[in-house]
Amino acid sequence: MNFEYTDEDKEFMQSFRNFCKKEIEPVADEIEEAGRVPAEIFKKLADLGYSGLLIPAEYGGLDLGYLRATLAQEILSEFCGSTFFSVGASFGLFALPVAEFGTEAQKRKYLPPVLSGEKVGCLGVTEPGAGSDVAGITSTARFVEGKYILSGQKTYITNAPIADFMIVLCKTISEEGKATGQTSFLLETDRKGVSLGKPMKKMGLRGSPTGEIFLENVEANEEDILGRKGRGFLITMEAFNRERLALGAYSLGVMNACIRESKKFAGTRKAFGKLISKHQAVAHMISDMIIKTEAVRLLLYETAWMMDHYKDKQKKGMVLHNDLEVDMGARVAEVKLMASTYAREVCNLAVQIHGGAGYMDEYKVSRYYRDIKLAEIGGGTSEIQKQIISHSESRRL
Repeated sequence: MNFEYTDEDKEFMQSFRNFCKKEIEPVADEIEEAGRVPAEIFKKLADLGYSGLLIPAEYGGLDLGYLRATLAQEILSEFCGSTFFSVGASFGLFALPVAEFGTEAQKRKYLPPVLSGEKVGCLGVTEPGAGSDVAGITSTARFVEGKYILSGQKTYITNAPIADFMIVLCKTISEEGKATGQTSFLLETDRKGVSLGKPMKKMGLRGSPTGEIFLENVEANEEDILGRKGRGFLITMEAFNRERLALGAYSLGVMNACIRESKKFAGTRKAFGKLISKHQAVAHMISDMIIKTEAVRLLLYETAWMMDHYKDKQKKGMVLHNDLEVDMGARVAEVKLMASTYAREVCNLAVQIHGGAGYMDEYKVSRYYRDIKLAEIGGGTSEIQKQIISHSESRRL
């Protein structure tokens, strides 16, 4: 594996880091207080190319590949988790499936305004009675007299309160009342019958609005179907796999930030006549943070590299890597599970190093501690990741 960067890569990453330090880090607390990412940040990130990291060039993207995209996601996450989640839902969970599965007409309609940051997208899968159990959704799309009538409710949807466009997953029901699988629909949020709930109050990531989508006899046509009828579950699983890799990058970015802030605090705070960084207990905590962070970094980067290297083969599920068969779905589950677990532990250590100060919102580690929990829940809970991994291994027995 070669993680060496070209001069062009280095220039992009350095300019992107400089942008995040200048434009995002200073307003991260303001974003949390306001409850949303300013529209100009969506546009500025789009201008830098962040919106199109994985989008083909013919649709206005950079198509840098998973490893380069992961590095950029890691950088953004280090400075503002809410921005990562909100723009990620729009550029990643919405735009990427459109770019991969949409018709030419759908791509022309939806991609330019979203990739430019002018419009915001979201992905509606989770429901009040179905989260990680995607097969258990109850929202329906009934085929009646040549059109689909969508009804149901989606909840805990990132960007729902501010979205212009959405992908919603529904159970398709034929005119005879027969279930025909799950289908993804591309809709505008101002379509008749669609209503959006108010932003929900959350423990963390308060600058990334989360809410509900209500579908009340919403009319849709064949042209509104993303991919093919009955293929919605598979499209959703593809989106979740990419989301899990991105959540690994998010977790790593937060871990980087925790180490930075902890070293800074430990290098200025004194106790018992010397800097706390000189106390063995604190030094050992920082050592633990570094070890966990580097372990996540290696697994994450290698997996992103594999997704680039085996791009064609991964569609078939299993790839041959270093003479071993690797299930890429299970591999990204491993990344998310390990990264989110270690990130929570690193955040806890960062707060502990800060002592009483770490419990105060004045210090960044307080926000990191609250924000990181979603990494263990979003994109499928940690328990679901273990189920995916164990199921993959059981097939080899």
